[in-house]
Order: sequence, then structure tokens, then C-alpha cells
Amino acid sequence: MKKGADVLTGLIDMISPQALEFSGKQVVFNDQFARIMVIAGYPPKVNAAWLSKIAAMPGVVCSVHIEPTDPTNLILSLNKAIGEYAGRLEMGGNALTIQRTEQSLKDAEELMRKIDQEQQQVFYVTVVLMVLDNDQQSLDRKVRQVESTLAASGMRGRILVFRQEEGLKAVGPWCMLHDDVKDAGGRNMPAETVAASFPFTASGINDGSGVVLGKDRDGGLVLVDIWKRGGDRTNSNWIILAKPGAGKSFTAKMLLLREYMQGSRVIIIDPEREYKDMCKKLNGVWINCTGGEGRINPLQVRLRPVEEKETDESNSLKSPLALHIQTLRTFFSLYLRDLTDVEKAALEDALVEVYKKAGILWDTNPEDISNDTWPNIRELYEYCVKASENNPDAYGRLSVLLKRAAEGADSYLWAGPSTVEADSDFIVFDVHELQNAEDQVKRAQYFNVLSFAWNIIERDRKEKTILVVDEAWMLVDPQTPQAIAFLRDTSKRIRKYNGSLVVIIQNIIDSLAPEVQRYGQALLDNPTFKLLLAQGEKDLETISGLMNLSEAEHDLLANAKRGEGLFVAGTQKIHIKIEAAPYELQYLTGGGN
Repeated sequence: MKKGADVLTGLIDMISPQALEFSGKQVVFNDQFARIMVIAGYPPKVNAAWLSKIAAMPGVVCSVHIEPTDPTNLILSLNKAIGEYAGRLEMGGNALTIQRTEQSLKDAEELMRKIDQEQQQVFYVTVVLMVLDNDQQSLDRKVRQVESTLAASGMRGRILVFRQEEGLKAVGPWCMLHDDVKDAGGRNMPAETVAASFPFTASGINDGSGVVLGKDRDGGLVLVDIWKRGGDRTNSNWIILAKPGAGKSFTAKMLLLREYMQGSRVIIIDPEREYKDMCKKLNGVWINCTGGEGRINPLQVRLRPVEEKETDESNSLKSPLALHIQTLRTFFSLYLRDLTDVEKAALEDALVEVYKKAGILWDTNPEDISNDTWPNIRELYEYCVKASENNPDAYGRLSVLLKRAAEGADSYLWAGPSTVEADSDFIVFDVHELQNAEDQVKRAQYFNVLSFAWNIIERDRKEKTILVVDEAWMLVDPQTPQAIAFLRDTSKRIRKYNGSLVVIIQNIIDSLAPEVQRYGQALLDNPTFKLLLAQGEKDLETISGLMNLSEAEHDLLANAKRGEGLFVAGTQKIHIKIEAAPYELQYLTGGGN
């Protein structure tokens, strides 16, 4: 028995402050300063969540003491008060006194009506506040801030002078409400007013299922189910915006790892080689799309699912070949940016003839064609060279421009059959070695890989799939907005295929150039989930205007540490700190920013 008592005594010693000093207006806990006050005045009417703003302030502890009131005694008191107020009005007086007396009479009559007609229970409520800070000056400043916040809501704070010890007992875990504290701040309130003080205003997000992203401002877990739709959640798409070093890649990896462990398929386009180690450790498929072992032949027509509403009418317009030629228009516009209209028409005629020579017509089923049968850019170039002999105006310059892709420096990308085998639930298309390539080569191959990845999703609606488009700015080309338009269309259509598009961007300004703004704006507006980490100055100003950020949210993003930011899920917006479990770090660290 003595041993148990010793353990309890040791525990009490550990949790008890080493120094506790009371003065007339404050309490000192070791190196912490505190001032205890009550809410002594209330407005005639309060809004919903009337107490939440004060309770959510940093460094403020709020304790609400609620006791049921005897309705019989309360009615007697109300009848007496109503008579007194009516008598005062008959006596007259100055305009201010009359106005205040009339308001008090209305309040008393309204409370009487709620008790008598609505059968509402009335409670005696005392709200005790403890304001904490590290030094005297900061404490004084924070107390003034609390008082001004109360005043803005029509309430009045009152410091418990020479009652700090009694106030501490009331606001602390002891819940001992002294009569002096009750007399200083007690107030009768109907049940609806008491219930409206905290109408579930906690800032956290808890879907009850899904993946944990981190903690909110109050230390609660942020649990999000991205596949849960309804209400303000119309899709499962994400956009992650952050400056370099803010933790966007780390966050994306953590989200993907946890979703993958719950059965989702993951497809990533990786320009920075940030996901290679993670892919290898998860036994996924890592494909180098800038070399022969990961070639994607842009001329290979992709398999396309048949839509239920499609009919045989206008079949030539809906054939796989016709649809793929539309994709090739964007591809060649990115690679050969300054073709004339005549050269574009000649290029399309050449494509049709090259396909015809390989036995591929408008109504050919791509499943019937072997991988080696599909024409490639080398064969397209050879056709253009021969055609230039008879029509140099249309094909002469075009054949010269295609030579680099067929036989020159870019031939390793496209001059040959596809060698990609993407049979896995975790696929990384690596385009890192394009970083030093010219912009037109970089954009064309990025688009080629993106359209290939989208086709994988398009063929299978049953499996939950997350498509990650990292460094999406690479698709932004004011002269060829079709590329960013393709990504915009993907963000709209992917929900029908049980998918989620995650777009990661460093500089939102790149996506809002006048030529591509309507597409870039959609990439920001469309996703249900938005994660904003630390921002650069120019991007922050742009985002603040686009998303109507408050001053506090603006300051948060301007001064956020790595992994901290603003998380938006539908219409909910919270302060989040991304946290990973220690055992996950082996998958998440290395090569990220």
C-alpha cells in the first residue's frame, strides 16, 4: 500500500508546477503568465457559434459551467422584472434610459415566452476564460485582444480582481465554480442559446475512413476519404501548390503510399526522379520514358472503351484512328510549334497514308494490330521525304523538321515500336532526363506520356486509380493551349472512371497566362481537395485573390514551415501540419522537395 502511495505522490509531483503565485490580476505558473476573466455582459441576441471565436484563439482556455435553473423561481423573478421595467417606462426619463429599459423588457418577455410556450429549459451559464502567454507584455497584449474580440461580438470581459485563485479552480480541471465567480459572470440562458455556443465548430476534418494526412491547428487528426463524394465533394481530384522546399513531394508520396496500401492503383508522371526509390521499394514498375527501354510510340493508336451511348452512326468520326489523330495534332503542335497551315494539312495527310500503308484504316480495331506493325515517326519521315520530291512547298520543310525525330537527336524517344509494359498497380513514368532538352521536346514527350497514362485509366473503370501529374507547368505553352486543355479535360472526366487526378505545381502564375487562363483556372477550381503549403510572394498574391484568403490565411502561407499549410476539402478549410509515421519514412525520403 505504501508503494502505491509513493507512486501517486511522485506522479503528482511530476504534473504539479514548481512555482504557483497569485496576485491581484494574474497567476504565474513557473515561467507562464495567466490572467483569468469571465464574460460578464452579453448582447440581446447572439449568432450561432457565438463562443467559438474566443475559444479557438491561441493561448485561451475556455471553461463553460452550466447549471439547470429552477423554472418556478425563474418565472417569479421574470414576472417581477417585467413589472419593474413597465413601471420605469411609465415614469419616463431620458431617451437612452427609456431605450435600454424597453430592450430589457423585450428580453424578459421573450425569455418568458420560450419557457411558457416552447417549454425550453433554462440554464445558468458562467463562462470563465484563462489567457496564457510567456511574458507580462505579451500577456497584456493578448488580454486586450480577447477583450476587443468580445466587444466586437457585443460581449464584455471582466478580470477577476483578487479572485484569480477561485477563477483558476473554475477554469482548470477541478471544475470548482466559486459563488463569487458565478456572481461575477453568471447569466440565465435558454437551451437553444447554450446549444448554439459550440455548434460543432471544431476545425478538423474526420471522414471516419480514408487516410490520415496530419494534424489540424488544435492537434486533432485530419482523416480524409478522397473517394467519398456527395454535397460539396463532387470529385476526388487534388491540386498541391507550394514553392520548392515546402514539402509538396513528401506530402504527395505520403498520400499515395497510404492510398496504395488501401488498394488504390497509382500512376505517376515524374519529371524530377522523386518517386523512383519509393516505386522500387513497393515492387512497382519504374519506366524511363526518355530511353529505348521505355519508348512510347506516339503513332500507336490506343485502345479505347466503347461508350454505352455510342452508335454505328458517324462511325468514321468515332473510330480509334480518327480520335488518335486528334491527339497527334496536339503532339505535333507541341513538337513542331511553327508549322504553317499548309504543312499541318500535309502532315495529317501523311499520317493517314502511313497508316493505310500499314493496313490500318478508319474502322480498324487496334486490338487486331501487333505492336511491331504500328508505324512510327521514322516511317512518317520517309514518306514526307518522298512526297517532297513532288510537293516541296508542303513537304520540303516538314521533312527537314521531322528528320531529328526520325534519325537525329530525338529518335531515341519516338523512332521505333513501343517498349512500355505497364502491368502493375504502382507505375512511375520517369521523364527526368528531359530536363535539359528543348522546351518543345520536353512538352511533346510529357504530353505523349500523359495521354498514354490516361488511356490506361480509360480502359478500366472498375479500379480506383490515382494519376499524379507532377510539375504540371511543363504542359503550359501559350502557343499550344491544347496540352493544358487536355489536362483540364482529364480533371473533368476522370471521376467517371473511378479515378483521382493529383496535379502538383510550383508556380500557379505559369498556368494563368492570358492564353491558357481558362484552362489553368479550371485546374485550380475543379479539384475538391486543395493543399496550399508555403508560397512565394507573387504566387501568394495571386492565390489570395483567386481563393479569397483571409489575412490570417495569407500570413499562414507566407510564414509556413515545411509541411504546414492550408488544406481545403470542399467548403471546409483548415490549418494542417503534414505528419508521417516513422516506419513510412523509408518510402518517403530521398529526392523530394
